[in-house]
Amino acid sequence: MTSTQTSEVPVVEQGEQRHIPAFVDWLVGALLVLGGLALAMGGSALWLLVDRPMIAAAVADGSIQSDSLAGADLVDVTAATVTWSAIGLLLTGLLLLVVGIAFVAMRRRDHARRSAGEPTSDYIANALVGAVASGLLSFVPFSPVLGGAIAGYFERGESDRVVSVGALSGLVALAPIVTIVLFVLGGVIAGLAGIGETSLALLVSIVLLFVVMVVATIGAGLGAIGGYVGGRLADDGPN
Repeated sequence: MTSTQTSEVPVVEQGEQRHIPAFVDWLVGALLVLGGLALAMGGSALWLLVDRPMIAAAVADGSIQSDSLAGADLVDVTAATVTWSAIGLLLTGLLLLVVGIAFVAMRRRDHARRSAGEPTSDYIANALVGAVASGLLSFVPFSPVLGGAIAGYFERGESDRVVSVGALSGLVALAPIVTIVLFVLGGVIAGLAGIGETSLALLVSIVLLFVVMVVATIGAGLGAIGGYVGGRLADDGPN
C-alpha cells in the first residue's frame, strides 16, 4: 500500500488591490495642467510687463530698497532677479503642463493593460497623486505626511515600497517650489556677479545649496513617514 503525500506551498496574500480610481487620474491631470498654465501665464506677464525702466523708477522712488545695494547696482540685481524669476515660472509651468497631459495618457494606457490582464505598476502614479494632494493640503502643517500617507495606502496593494513611495511623493511635491526658488536666487546670484560682488554671490550659492538639501531631506522624510502610516492603514483595512 503506497501513501501519497501532498506538499502544500504556502501562499503569501498581498491584500486587496487598491488602484487609484479613474476620476482621480483626470482630476490630478487637470490640476497639474491648470497649475502649469497659471505659472506659465504669471512668468510671461512678469517677463513682458516688468522692464528695466520700471525697476529703475521703483528704485528711485524707494519702492525697492536694499540695505547693501543702491542706485544702479540695485537696479541691475533686481532686473536680473526678475528675468530669472520669469524664466523659472514659465519653465516650471510648462513642465507641469506636460506632466499633467503625460500622466493622463499614462494612466489610460495602464487601465487598458490592466483590463487586458497585463501586469502594471502604479508606483509613479501613487507618488504623483500623493504629491498633488500635498500641494492641495499645503495650508495644513506637515502636509507631505498626508500626501505620503495617500501614496503609501494605494501602493500597499501592490508592494511593500510604501516608505519609498511616500518619500518620492514628498520630493515631487516640493519640486515646483524648489525649482522656482532656485531660479529666483539664481537671478540674485547672476545680478551680484554682474556688479562685481563675486564673493557675496558665492556665499549666496553655498547657502542656497544647503537650504535646498535641507528642504529636500525634510520633504522626503515627512513623505516617508506618511507612506509608512498609509501602508499600515491599508494593512488594517478590509481585504
